[in-house]
Amino acid sequence: MPPKRQRSAAGPSGEAPVNSLDDGCLMHIFSFLSPIPDRYNTALVCHRWRFLACHPRLWLRVERPIRNTIEPGVYPNLESAVSAARPGDTILIAAGGTHVARNIQIKKPLCIVSFSIHVCYISRVKV
Repeated sequence: MPPKRQRSAAGPSGEAPVNSLDDGCLMHIFSFLSPIPDRYNTALVCHRWRFLACHPRLWLRVERPIRNTIEPGVYPNLESAVSAARPGDTILIAAGGTHVARNIQIKKPLCIVSFSIHVCYISRVKV
């Protein structure tokens, strides 16, 4: 009896069926993943998935301005990132700098992620 042929996950063109989805559909799927580690690991699959998983629509970044160019999805401080965010967005606070935020009211569900070793929250109370 001849050995059974194993089915491949790839379609007739040799491409996985998920790769036949358009970019908007894949980004919608990626938006349901937890930012760390799932969405981050998704970015490691291929160049297309990296572009989509790191798209500014899915991640807003707070970074110190290194140059004068304006990059979409990058904000100089947490206040501006929170005000630009839509419900369910993820804000990634970059390491390597000091980010001070005071009196921020967040009235929408957001995920704020930082890779810093030390996180310090300072609150001032008026007496």
